[in-house]
Amino acid sequence: MPQSDHDLLQAHLRDPSGKEFGALVDRHLPLVHSVARRITRNDEAARDISQTVFLRLIKKASKIPSSLPLTAWFHRETHSASVDHIRSEVRRQKREQIALSLDAMNNDQESWEALAPEIDGAIDELPEKDRSLVLLRFYQNKTHSQIAGQLGIKTDAARMRTTRALDKLRTILSHKGITTSAALLATTISGNAVTTPPTTLAATITSTATAKAVASGGIIAFIKVHSMAAAAIAIGLPVIAIQQFRINDLQTSLDSRSLESTVNTRPSRSPRKATHFAHNEKDLIAIFAKTDPAERIESLHEFSKSIPSARIIEALDLLRLKTPEWDSEAKMLANLLLSRWAKEDPEAAFDSLNSADFTKSRGNPTTILAVLAAHDPQRAADWLKNPNNINAFYPSLGHALAGTISKEWARQDLPAALAWAQSLPDQQRGGAYSGVLGSLASTGPEQAATLALTLDPGPARQHIVGEIASSWARNSPTDALAWAQTLSKQEEANATRSALRIWSQNTPSETAAYLDSLNQKIDSHLPTVAPSWARREPAKAADWVASQPEGEGRNDALAKTLWNWTTQNPAAATTWVQEQPNDSVRDHAIAGLATAALDFNPSTALDWSIKITGTKLKNSLIQRPLSIWYRKDPEDAQQWAEDHNTTIK
Repeated sequence: MPQSDHDLLQAHLRDPSGKEFGALVDRHLPLVHSVARRITRNDEAARDISQTVFLRLIKKASKIPSSLPLTAWFHRETHSASVDHIRSEVRRQKREQIALSLDAMNNDQESWEALAPEIDGAIDELPEKDRSLVLLRFYQNKTHSQIAGQLGIKTDAARMRTTRALDKLRTILSHKGITTSAALLATTISGNAVTTPPTTLAATITSTATAKAVASGGIIAFIKVHSMAAAAIAIGLPVIAIQQFRINDLQTSLDSRSLESTVNTRPSRSPRKATHFAHNEKDLIAIFAKTDPAERIESLHEFSKSIPSARIIEALDLLRLKTPEWDSEAKMLANLLLSRWAKEDPEAAFDSLNSADFTKSRGNPTTILAVLAAHDPQRAADWLKNPNNINAFYPSLGHALAGTISKEWARQDLPAALAWAQSLPDQQRGGAYSGVLGSLASTGPEQAATLALTLDPGPARQHIVGEIASSWARNSPTDALAWAQTLSKQEEANATRSALRIWSQNTPSETAAYLDSLNQKIDSHLPTVAPSWARREPAKAADWVASQPEGEGRNDALAKTLWNWTTQNPAAATTWVQEQPNDSVRDHAIAGLATAALDFNPSTALDWSIKITGTKLKNSLIQRPLSIWYRKDPEDAQQWAEDHNTTIK
């Protein structure tokens, strides 16, 4: 059995001339070199940093706690050394250029090219335990059972903690403008994060370390000079392979777990044990292993019909255990099974709603409620009004539940559903209106608009006129806007904004031309239209916004437009900003550009912020990047603040 990292480290401390240090170099150099090369984008720098990191290991070996996986230590030290390197004066100009190259931000293409500049910094922001899990799982490609053995925990715990750590990493990346699914993130990191370093680099590192140690007093007499073996790097697994891995990883724990219900309260009958469900379990695993999505969906539909009614809850338990929570096809199958169960056993279904947590369980209780409302809307309505139903009295949840019931009721008896909606308290009425008129607006916006005006004025009616305007604008935006003009002041503003948002998403230049044709002030509408246009034609959007009279809306729209433009083409956005006269147009354009650079490099955001002429805007922009920079590098941030006569708040 191979020695653990810490065993090798302790052996090295006892005998620095032994072979253990070389073994550690062999084991961790691919990670170190890959991270350094990815951050610096420079082969020579990556070589230097790799040597620096292993020299740090020699100096700090006795102080590294045994509870800290060396993978995590190497990643943090490499990230730190790489950042230090690119902050040096020699590479400052190149770093600023990289900081402006923000193409990876706000990019829907979940590719390694977009992820690479951000991934190591994002991992370094994770808490220590989460960072260790991500590195072990996706940098070293260890299985959950291997991770469990290394950390001294159960396999299921390793799997769950790793999934949570990956979700935290996705959240950090989303703050940097990179959105991705958990499966794609996992396969992308696994296939690309660690690559093979130059074959001679390991020998160079050990030789250099030996020379340094001997020169410093013989701490190390000799370290084995060795060459690196080429590592076989996986090029990325399809999503289904990751899912299959999780399925197999969970299978061993199925028999020993007590199954929890998909909803919080089970029907009165007791389900059979999961071991009696083995045949269907194999079928389910085989279906999710299919590579053709269309064939998978068709098979899942057939699978849902093959389950006996008495075993639906058992099947739902199995599905919960065997699939990731984010899987859309698993959610589809759950909805099919729950719909059958609620239809065939409404008493048990209603009982389950009384203690269900509607904020969890993949939305399953909402599916049950929809089926029950479709078959007995009055009983579903009575359930909502029951004083013991605590779910209904949370504003947002009551809104959603009322909408679920009214949508099904309206399909059978629209007047009755609308009358019921009008009888509800404020926190539920808006949702019920959405269920009735929001659905109707998709096919008959004029009828929905007419019915909306029969409702009592108030927040619920104001909400639904916005939904109607949105639906209407998808087919006829000018008709939707003309209708909005007939409404009261508050309702008109909401409906107009909703219609313009939808129109600008489809044809932003036409929306802008329409606003220009109006003989009225359009300042408040600019932030609604400009961002959509900026995602398609940022130069035209910027010119249009800059041509408008100064106002709060124009300033907001300028910042949003330049943010979008900078994330797409920083060089073009910078050129446009520099060509603007030294006035408020340029100031608010810089605000958008600086905000785009904020998360990637606070110092770049500050360099732009100080070019703003307006004192109030400049001071408000400076504090955020300065605070972020201070948390990452307090000495440099403090020095910048002193150089520019400002304080860090």
